[in-house]
Amino acid sequence: MSKEKIFKELIAEMAKNGKVSSSGYEILLEKGKDLGFEKYTVDLLIKLELAESSECSFEDKNSNDISEHVANGEHIFKSAITRGGDVLTPDIIIVNENAVTYKKRNKYLINVDSITIPISKISSIEIDSGLWGTDIIIKSYGEGVIVGKKFTKSDAKEIKRLIQERQKR
Repeated sequence: MSKEKIFKELIAEMAKNGKVSSSGYEILLEKGKDLGFEKYTVDLLIKLELAESSECSFEDKNSNDISEHVANGEHIFKSAITRGGDVLTPDIIIVNENAVTYKKRNKYLINVDSITIPISKISSIEIDSGLWGTDIIIKSYGEGVIVGKKFTKSDAKEIKRLIQERQKR
């Protein structure tokens, strides 16, 4: 199998939610460099691969700030590998108009575990900043707790802002 085919499969895997997030883009750049591709070649391969799967689009964000994907009012945040987050099983928090969903691929890499809490049931949001990343703890009334680990501080603050904004509605 050629290195282009391997890289295209990686792109397809990273773009399953419809877009390549900024953290996903950084991973693709790093893997592209490992395969001997320059940034321009990586960008071109991503655009070509996403054009072939017409439901996807390319989101080029050169900053490591907020990795959000806005479609139908949905914001998607992934734990940052630059902050010690897991590459194969990242924590994903999705904030939409009615609920917050936490997803994480299980340790066997076969399935995805998820928790969904309605916005109206959220009681508190805590941000725990550490040296190697920021954890966000979302507590609820009787619906469970979401603990997202190794996010960037800006992502954690944005998640908190989005939830509080939706609670006021």
